[in-house]
Amino acid sequence: MVVVGILGILAALAVPAFLTYIRRAKTSEATQNLGSMFKFAASYMAQEYADRSLSATTGTYCSVGSDPLSPTTPKPFKQKFSAGENLRSLGFSIGDEVYFGYGIVGTQRCGWTAADAVYTFFAHGDLDGDNVQSTFELAAGTDAARTLRHASGIYIDKETE
Repeated sequence: MVVVGILGILAALAVPAFLTYIRRAKTSEATQNLGSMFKFAASYMAQEYADRSLSATTGTYCSVGSDPLSPTTPKPFKQKFSAGENLRSLGFSIGDEVYFGYGIVGTQRCGWTAADAVYTFFAHGDLDGDNVQSTFELAAGTDAARTLRHASGIYIDKETE
């Protein structure tokens, strides 16, 4: 009976820790996809810039606009992601189902001339089904050389919600 009691206590401690571990592992999807979104945006800007000019002083390059969250209501189970028009323009898509919804806030324009904020890539998820969403955001902007750079880290709020 003592052994059963000890096993019960261990299970009571281990199960919540295991569930938190599983939710934390699922958040790696968001960080990986935000990084991919940035890489596609950087490639898009470089391609557009290279297509228009050979000179770094006279060329222009373009960015895309905003796309809303997709899937629009993240749930604790996987759902199909459907890229909006702007993410498709970048070449970004996800073939598998996802735990998080993804979107982009951007300003569609050409002719960047100085360092400026360009994009915020974001992911929202509800990994435990309590209607409280976790938020992951990656900001990106141009530097003085008009190269797309991202923030030093990803902003995370309520990581395992």
